[in-house]
Amino acid sequence: MKKMDINSNSPNSDYEFTIKTLNENHNLSLFKCSSPELNDFLKNDALMYQTNFLAQTYLCFYKNEPAGFVTIMTDIIEAKSIHTIDKIASFRYGKYPAIKIARLGVDSRFERRGVGSYLLFSVSILVFSLCKHVGCRYILVDSKNESTSFYEKYGFKIAEKNRKSDYTPMYLNIQPIITKRDLQENG
Repeated sequence: MKKMDINSNSPNSDYEFTIKTLNENHNLSLFKCSSPELNDFLKNDALMYQTNFLAQTYLCFYKNEPAGFVTIMTDIIEAKSIHTIDKIASFRYGKYPAIKIARLGVDSRFERRGVGSYLLFSVSILVFSLCKHVGCRYILVDSKNESTSFYEKYGFKIAEKNRKSDYTPMYLNIQPIITKRDLQENG
């Protein structure tokens, strides 16, 4: 488990974040992020999405308090949205398999404390593991415009097509990351 100091952005402390799958027993009454839309989704819709196998939500806890959440689902990205360097030259289909970060929210009390980074790190580990069992080439996110630089810091690129005014479609090509990791582990 990655340890992170809740008072800084460095992973060097006795404080730990933990990730748990959302369930009906979690008390979300104190959770409040800056986005009313994200609060509403977490408190009113996330469990219904899970029950219907549409998405999976994971809570990030600091001590026993929910500090953030991430919801993921399967998706596809059109080849025309991918930068040339990230395309698969011999792949004849126009769409690629992906996992999408459908929602990511951090409780206002925990903003700028590494919770979002920890959630993104946790999703990446999950997707890397998943890739051993099913095809998945990209991690996608429809980033709020004010969060684009956060995702770019972790290697996400802005999709070339389908830019929207209220969000920015982004992707991360995980194939080179997994290949590099596998080479290091077996190397």
